[in-house]
Amino acid sequence: MGIQSTQLSAATALVELVKEHPELPVATWTIGSIIPNLAGHLYGGVEDLAAYQEVLGGSLRAAVGTYVLRGQEVRRHVLKTVWRDVPVEVAVALPVAQSAQVAA
Repeated sequence: MGIQSTQLSAATALVELVKEHPELPVATWTIGSIIPNLAGHLYGGVEDLAAYQEVLGGSLRAAVGTYVLRGQEVRRHVLKTVWRDVPVEVAVALPVAQSAQVAA
């Protein structure tokens, strides 16, 4: 696919990821239009994000700030990596209490 990512290479990488790893938790995916990257959002827990990290590698970071989602304080956790020459971010919002457990 080369060094430069395009929307086509991002779409191809996503198809390959889903095809090669059907065991991964379901995520909602978008492909960036200006910077063609893959952005996935998980609706599960930290174990879902860990499953992606096991397959994709990369670094996992918790956001500094929190926000309220459906009346509960949450913190966003993001896995950043590269898959088939395409930048990938997979995120999940966790309740702050669970966020503290992830950091420990």
